[in-house]
Amino acid sequence: MPEGRVYAEDEQLAVRQALEELLAWPPMARSPRLSAFLSYIVDAALTGRSDSVKAYSIAVDVFGREENFDPQSDPIVRVQARRLRGLIEEYDKLDLGSASMRIVLPVGRYVPDFVPREDSRPAVGTDGKGPDSAEDGTVSRPPQSPSRSIWVAGAAAALLLIASLYFWPELGQRTASGPAVVQPVMPLVIIEDFENLTDDQRSTPLVAGLALELVTDLNQFSDLSARYGGPQADPREVERANGGVYVLSGVARRSPRGILYSILLQDAPTRSVVATFEVEVPLDDGAPNMNLQDVSEQFSLRLGSPRGPLHKSARSWIEEHAAEDDPVLEPYPCLVAYGMFREQRTIFDAGGLERCARQSMTEEWPEGAAILAFLTAEEGWRAGTDTAEGAALIDEARELAQRAIAMEPTSGFNWALRAQVAFLAGDVGRARDDYNTAVQLNPAMVDVLADYGYVESLNGNWETARALSQRALSVEVNPPDFYSIVPALWAMRQGDYAQAAAVGERMVSAVPDLGTAVMVAAGGQLRDAEIINAYLPRLLASQRFRRLGIMPALRQHVLDPDLLRAISSGIISAGVPLDRLANPF
Repeated sequence: MPEGRVYAEDEQLAVRQALEELLAWPPMARSPRLSAFLSYIVDAALTGRSDSVKAYSIAVDVFGREENFDPQSDPIVRVQARRLRGLIEEYDKLDLGSASMRIVLPVGRYVPDFVPREDSRPAVGTDGKGPDSAEDGTVSRPPQSPSRSIWVAGAAAALLLIASLYFWPELGQRTASGPAVVQPVMPLVIIEDFENLTDDQRSTPLVAGLALELVTDLNQFSDLSARYGGPQADPREVERANGGVYVLSGVARRSPRGILYSILLQDAPTRSVVATFEVEVPLDDGAPNMNLQDVSEQFSLRLGSPRGPLHKSARSWIEEHAAEDDPVLEPYPCLVAYGMFREQRTIFDAGGLERCARQSMTEEWPEGAAILAFLTAEEGWRAGTDTAEGAALIDEARELAQRAIAMEPTSGFNWALRAQVAFLAGDVGRARDDYNTAVQLNPAMVDVLADYGYVESLNGNWETARALSQRALSVEVNPPDFYSIVPALWAMRQGDYAQAAAVGERMVSAVPDLGTAVMVAAGGQLRDAEIINAYLPRLLASQRFRRLGIMPALRQHVLDPDLLRAISSGIISAGVPLDRLANPF
């Protein structure tokens, strides 16, 4: 249907009915902004104003943005369109509504399509004639009943279809888009016994059980699988996993300082070297100062990292297929996509991530429910937790996070995402407790250590915050931007404003509001006009700061009074009036 078309009256009635049904659906009704968004674009399409539907017009007319709105720096329309599209797709999957037309929001567009519902009867016309009435007013004769043989054949075909959908849920998706797309498989690590070359009986206990300890630790990750393999990998395992199998072997030997543990990670089918890692354990009076669990945890931090060698091929695959709508990501690539989104949220299109998370609701996949909880909480945070829409989204996110915990209470991943939901809701104390539980369940989740450190810093627990942050930073060669938050906040609190400004530049992309406040404050304390000019407009343009006031908004999360004083003093030095600092504007 071309843009600019004005629809006939009967078509408009059918679309209006579909719109009313969709707006009345509870998940849509709970979001006034999305409802307004949908009504706006549907009305524009029906009245021939499709050409005027752009990100700018939607932002200004629907989301109340100022006339200087920049779609490149503020992704509100793109983000809300993705959420709206997901809800419409979920509505259609549930086969809700009785209107003869369906509303479809194509990917990459803000103008909807209106598609006839194939299994619907024609809508009743404005003349009051029923769906079986002919143009001349007579009632058409219903079709004759099919024969028994046709019914039997139809029933058999229906049973076959149901069976295929049950046993191969991706069948429709694959056949609809041509050849099946082979998605990355979850890595399986087969861990062999370590060789003990220390010639020291005291070291034997720290070598003999290391392989089994690593198996236990790696199996705590939601995106990894490990097993004890003895001296050789089972070729059937290699064939079954379609190349997603690795063999890990290791050696312990003497070093000048103590004992050096080295591991070799190889691709099982080719035996090519994928990665090597080393952990050196110093000796104190001849005894190692780390136990078996400590050594295993050091290796697990590196092997389990989202940026580690085990996920490299999956990350490359997702980058290549990021713009594709189909197929829906399977659980393992969905988890990998989540990790990539955390690192690159300003440039990573989360559409595929949200689709696979939403599909989890029908497949009872707990980690998918946890991801959806996080994405929903982020939407609530952007809308404003002090608004009706934002509060409703936060409540929905809490329910999803709790559902994930109920399905899999021993998953550190699920507890970590529930912590993120609590944090976005403004409950820093609950976030801290949930992060602590996540780390107890799996202390080798390196990104969670960085997040946990961030929450502890906001609580003013700097010794713990810095220890967690430094542990995470020690693992990553090229850490994501959110790893810079604790170092930047610590520098700001200590009065090292040059360091705060240097590290804070990366912090801005991870936590834009707080990061921008730190940069303006550092610039103010340094009397650096270049920094102030670069970041002050962004500080004053923040919708959250404008709605609440800068310091009231910061106090929702920053509980350390010394840090708050350092930030507020610097912002005042940058020339921000006190009323902007303390009150909405």
